[in-house]
Amino acid sequence: MLSPKQNHIQPNMFQYIDMEDLVPKHHILRRVKDVIDFSAVHDWVKPLYSEKTGRPSTNAELVVRLVVLEYLFNHSERELFETLPMHAGYLWFCGLDFESSLPDRTTLVKTRALWRRHGIFDDIMMHVVNQCIASGLVRPDVHAGVDGTQVRANASIHSLEEIELAPVQTIEGYLEDKKQSDEASLAPSDNTDSDDDDQNPQPSKSKNNHQTDQLQENASHEDFHGKTFSNQTHRSTTDPDARLYKKSKGQEAYPRYLVHDLVDVESGIILKTDASIASGTAEREISQQQLNAVRFQHPQIHIRTLSGDKAYGTPAYLVYLFSRGIMPLISLRDHELEEVPTWQRKTHNPEHQRKRQEKIDHVKAKNQAKQIQIDGKYQDIQNERVQCEHEFAEAKIVHGMDRARSRGLDCMQEQALCTAIVQNLKKLSRFKGKRPGTGVSACAETKKRDERNHDNHFISLIFKGIQEKSSSLSESLMDKKYSFSPV
Repeated sequence: MLSPKQNHIQPNMFQYIDMEDLVPKHHILRRVKDVIDFSAVHDWVKPLYSEKTGRPSTNAELVVRLVVLEYLFNHSERELFETLPMHAGYLWFCGLDFESSLPDRTTLVKTRALWRRHGIFDDIMMHVVNQCIASGLVRPDVHAGVDGTQVRANASIHSLEEIELAPVQTIEGYLEDKKQSDEASLAPSDNTDSDDDDQNPQPSKSKNNHQTDQLQENASHEDFHGKTFSNQTHRSTTDPDARLYKKSKGQEAYPRYLVHDLVDVESGIILKTDASIASGTAEREISQQQLNAVRFQHPQIHIRTLSGDKAYGTPAYLVYLFSRGIMPLISLRDHELEEVPTWQRKTHNPEHQRKRQEKIDHVKAKNQAKQIQIDGKYQDIQNERVQCEHEFAEAKIVHGMDRARSRGLDCMQEQALCTAIVQNLKKLSRFKGKRPGTGVSACAETKKRDERNHDNHFISLIFKGIQEKSSSLSESLMDKKYSFSPV
């Protein structure tokens, strides 16, 4: 039977809604919310605000959850605040409901700029990695992989302009120009001020006029064919931190940044991520900084091996890895062992001695890395280096890191950190979903249980020793009791 046609549906005046019931049981927001606690952010941002003056700031934990939503579902800030009031899952994740007052979008923008200057996002990233280590997702002995990817800057190729060097001027010429400018500023002006409004105002531009102006602007762009551009001669006026960069010969050079990830290849957790200005040596330089940072920020783990592509196979980088006790699993261009250089004459020049020793160290490091490749003992670990490529692919396709959201190296660093935080939270939620007994509390309980087992084992050993002594004593007494002395 067909239901009657309803022209108008009268909504209920009062509706009682439980936000908890609106979110599905296995939704990703529920898993991410249960996986980590962001209440510690309040202590990190407390020194940034005054205790007596000014308006109360926005809840720090709410800001973190808004940022997680923005990068988890690849929303822009404007799109997020348009969707937030009508999305029950988003509101529930932030601890709000449909009647809660939401912060203004500009407040989030200014708060993020303040946190960016004081390294709050780095603290959040370190906090998430520590939770991954405490839950057992990241093991104490880490097999790491390192790689870098290029990210298009939020700048057009047409924003490149030639760098104009300041002209060299003598002191006498500068003083003469300053004198002329001062005399011109003190001279009386012939212009008369008029209070009358403009009798011929300019007509307002219509939509068609605006489109015509846009077409004329596009047509006025300079034709770059046949011209040579380089970072030494040109710079983008839109984003001066971006550099012309390409990784292959068949690729076009665009204003780009580089993002570097240090990844645990077994779990896929990003231990450290950084954005840098694009250059040929940035990958190795940032990698050394990341290894040093992980060593001091997470002393509970130790990086045993490091996998990388051929860009990390320079002798100086290999010497650095061996000096840190890290085994390099890097594909070198050739596997032929080189002879250690020798010199017929001894030198007493300290600089020459340093260069000779440096050359010897480079050859030994290359031969040792080649020998590791020839043995093939760690080939299975080296094959897992593709995990770095998977992380970059997920970040670009799912979380919008194929292009910079804003302009400037600091904003690119924030984007790289927030993307890595979201990726780690997803992996941690999946890991805890398969193993419900993991986490910080579970690790504490495991430690206590191990201590209790150790105490019980020690007590059992003492009791066993006492029991053995008592049994031996009773046996000796029995021998004495039933022994017969000869007559």
